[in-house]
Amino acid sequence: MQEQAVLDAAADKVYEELDKVGGDPAKLAPVLQPVALLYTFQAMVDNGGFRYIFENNFPFSPPYSTFSGAYRQIGATAAADRLDKAVAFFPFPDPHKHSDARNEFMDSLDESDEFFILGNEVCGDEEIWRLMDEYVKNHSQEFSIEPPT
Repeated sequence: MQEQAVLDAAADKVYEELDKVGGDPAKLAPVLQPVALLYTFQAMVDNGGFRYIFENNFPFSPPYSTFSGAYRQIGATAAADRLDKAVAFFPFPDPHKHSDARNEFMDSLDESDEFFILGNEVCGDEEIWRLMDEYVKNHSQEFSIEPPT
């Protein structure tokens, strides 16, 4: 299997498991959670930086630390640190629960603000996909996929 095919196969498996648990990644086996969380999350970041993820709500409203924890679990510590730093800019607690306030805050910032620069640094970072792929390969048995030869 080629790299992207391995990750895609793992994502298919994770989405099957998500369907079984009502779509809540927190109910998955811990080893499956990073792919459940990051496969879509990183695709969104790649399409619009952190603004795109903060403009939207995620099912079950997990705190953003859930996503930074998933980044750390696959070894993407720089992305995790940037996400944590961006979240810390919100001038109110629990930003994952307040989409209107998040959007008002972002609208008050210039596009050159460090808040957006942090997201731009994670946007398009191919290393994250490589780390996710490596993570899947290292846990191929748990994902029920054949490791590449």
